[in-house]
Parts: sequence; structure tokens; C-alpha cells
Amino acid sequence: MIRKKSEARPLRVLHLVDSLRVGGKERQTVELLKGLRRFSSVKSMVVTMGAEQFYVADIEKLGIPLCYLLRKVRWDPIVFPKLWRILRRFRPHIVHTNSEMAMTYAWPLARLMGVRVINGTIRNAFSEAGPRWHLHKLMLHLADARVANSKAGFDSRRMRHDGPGNYVIHNGFDLHRFKSCALSGDGEVAFHASGRKVIGMVAEFSDYKDFSTFIRAAQDVLARRRDVIFVAVGDGKNLDACKRMVSRDEKSILFLGERKDVEALVQQMDIGVLCTFTEGISNSVMEYMAAGKPVVVTHGGGSSELIVDGEHGLLVPALDPKAVATRLEFLLDHPSEAQRMGAAGQRRVEEIFSLARLGENTLRMYQEVLGARNGQSKLTF
Repeated sequence: MIRKKSEARPLRVLHLVDSLRVGGKERQTVELLKGLRRFSSVKSMVVTMGAEQFYVADIEKLGIPLCYLLRKVRWDPIVFPKLWRILRRFRPHIVHTNSEMAMTYAWPLARLMGVRVINGTIRNAFSEAGPRWHLHKLMLHLADARVANSKAGFDSRRMRHDGPGNYVIHNGFDLHRFKSCALSGDGEVAFHASGRKVIGMVAEFSDYKDFSTFIRAAQDVLARRRDVIFVAVGDGKNLDACKRMVSRDEKSILFLGERKDVEALVQQMDIGVLCTFTEGISNSVMEYMAAGKPVVVTHGGGSSELIVDGEHGLLVPALDPKAVATRLEFLLDHPSEAQRMGAAGQRRVEEIFSLARLGENTLRMYQEVLGARNGQSKLTF
């Protein structure tokens, strides 16, 4: 167990992020900061290269210094001298990055200063080709350590998850988010279930999330029964295309857009869904589970590291609306089974995916990375 006692030397960690927009890796930066805040010997600072404000309030509530390092263009050479000055002032032991962009800017300057760099960009479990993918692989190998939120993330990149300098640290979840959440606006959640069961999917409408399968499964279920309503929560490039899949006369499939009251919305759901092409450890699925909801999730990637099929929820093949519809109807028709899975999922998040475990595992990684530089197995801060 890592001791919380403050030592003479504070461990200074600079978190360099591409942005603080709504997104999974941005959410996990906030959760990581919460987990590390438990240790008074850890001093964190966040530097963001984007103007987006979605998670700024969360960081400000933690009392963690936040610095904007805005770019005029994607590859802006002016960033380097500005970041250099920030590094000189803060004097971090560790620079922890969450994107290829952040890693590319941080690596040469950290090397000049003798600062360890941790690459935290493995947040999914799929392989690609092309220049960006090759840059990603290069940045992984140049880092002093690499951390993924699933074993599947390393596997997809043909890297051993237990190889030298490789760490698997699962996402952490702040259970107090559900205990303290309140409904937004005038107390409405933007839809009226009117006694119907609510099935929801929370995700970005990006090329990596499969809202099309969710919508087709909803249409399949609604062709046989009308005791259920489907809600899609999120924004993104594919939102309009997905809306066009649904008839204007269909009032049981709703698109709620980007929301800040996701916790309140999830609590209104009876079943949580994530259809995706592949995944690391999904924040959305953890939200469903933390709220005690049974889940139906695409099999593949890190999903099986989060969910045991039939115990915490149901895993389905990718791109299979019929399979999704069948599992949903099973949960609708077997409420005792749905309740059992929801309760088991909630216990799993509390026991395995806590902020305490996230913070402890990350601090241990920092200590081992710095200890390796000094010929030790571990340093204590």
C-alpha cells in the first residue's frame, strides 16, 4: 500500500493535454488528478493546448494550477519556447501526456531537461495505418514509459502489456459524481419516459462509436413493443447522419445532444448500451455500472476486462443490431436478472475501478520510472 504521508521531496507531475473538451481521455485526466490528489506529496499541474472549457471547472475545483498553451496552427513552433519556460518554472519530475500531439511537443524539451516522459495515449484497442499511426508508434517507443487503460490496447499495437516500461492501469471512477449530481435546468432531463423503460447510449458521435447499430437495434425492438424509449446522448460529426436514420414521426428514439448532466441522465436509464468498433476501458460503461444499471456492450478490445459476460452485463458482437436487440429484450423481460447484473456491476466499479486504486497504481508507476533512472526499483516521495 502506498503511504499518503507527505515527505520532504514533492513529486511534481506536469500533465500536458491536447485539450479539455468533452471526451474519454479528457475525463480520465480529471479522474487521475482526483486520484493523485489523495497524496499530499504529489504536486500536479495541467497544461492544455486547446481553448475548450468543458472540464476546466472540474480542475479548478481541485485547486490544481492550469495553464493555457494555445496554438495558432496544429504544428506551431511558438509552442516550444513557451512550453520550455513552463517546464523551467515548474521543474517537473514527470511529464505525463495524453495525446500524440502533446507527446510530440513534450518529448524533445523533456529530453533536454532530463525529465521523464510517460505516454498515456493508449486509450483504445484498434490498429490503423498511415502517417498518424506511425507517429503514434514512434512516440510510444520514445517515451520512458507507456500506460494503457487495458491490456487489449497494448495487444492491438503488438506490444507486450507486461514489457519493460509498459503499464496497464485501468480507468478510475469517482462514485461521488452520482451521489452529488443534480438535474440540470428546471429539473427536467429533456425527455418524459411516461412509464416506459429507458435504454440509453452515451458517447461521442465519432467514427469510432457505432450509433448506427444502436439505432437499428432500437428500431428492431420498437417494431415489436412500445414499452421502451431510446435516448442517444452526445455530439459529434456523425450526429446529423444518425438523426436522418430515424423518421420524424418516431418519438421513441431521442437525440439529447451534448450534456453536462450525464450522471442525472444515466440514473434515469434502465439499461446502458455501448455499440463501438473497439474500445479500451469505456467511461460511459463505467458510468452505467456505477449507477447500478445492467449493460449491453460490444465485445472486443478492453470490454471483457471491464465486464464478465452474464455477470455484470451482456457482451455482443460488433455491427450486429439483431444481437443487441435480442439482449436488450432479454433484460427487459427478465427484470430480476437485470437488477442482479446492475448490482454486480456497481460492486465491480467500487472494488476494481476506484479513484484510490487509480491513484495508487499511477503513483507506483511514477516511482518505478524515476527509480529506474536512479538504478533503484522504487523511489519514495
